Amino acid sequence: MKITAKITKTFEDAGKLKAFATICLADAFLVTGVRIVECEKGLTVFMPSMKDKEDEYRDVCFPIKAEMRTQINNTVLNAYDASLKENEADEE
Repeated sequence: MKITAKITKTFEDAGKLKAFATICLADAFLVTGVRIVECEKGLTVFMPSMKDKEDEYRDVCFPIKAEMRTQINNTVLNAYDASLKENEADEE
């Protein structure tokens, strides 16, 4: 499946939160609010979530197959890397 990602906002001083992204699946379905977070094992992609009645966070949408999760993670993290490089080039 074709997956594209766009980094919509980056953060320098937001603690572990590094960026927000939007992903497009098969040029037909858009997912906003995807987060890139620095965790113990490195950068991790989190799907959009919302707080439920028990004050726990639940993903709003998520891939059900490992291959799709891997493809989404790689696409989002590649877009994040490209965004960082673009920002560095703009600063020069």
